[in-house]
Amino acid sequence: MTPKAKAENLIEKFIPNTRIWNDEKKVWEDCIESAKRCALITVDEIIRIKLLWFQKDTKDLDYWQEVKQELLNMK
Repeated sequence: MTPKAKAENLIEKFIPNTRIWNDEKKVWEDCIESAKRCALITVDEIIRIKLLWFQKDTKDLDYWQEVKQELLNMK
C-alpha cells in the first residue's frame, strides 16, 4: 500500500469514532480533522516504537515517515 493510500486508510478507520452531532441539522457529521489527528498520533507512536527498538530496517521506518508526511499534507 502506498503511503498516501495508508494515510487515507487510517483516516477512514478513525472517522466512525470521531463523528460529532450537529444539533441544528440533527445529523451526525464526520470530523475529518479529528480523524486526521488520531491517525497522526498512531503513526507517531509506530515511529517512536520503531526508533526505540533500534530497528535496522530503515525501509519500514521510512515508509511510516512518508505516511506521516502524507497526513500532514492532506487538507
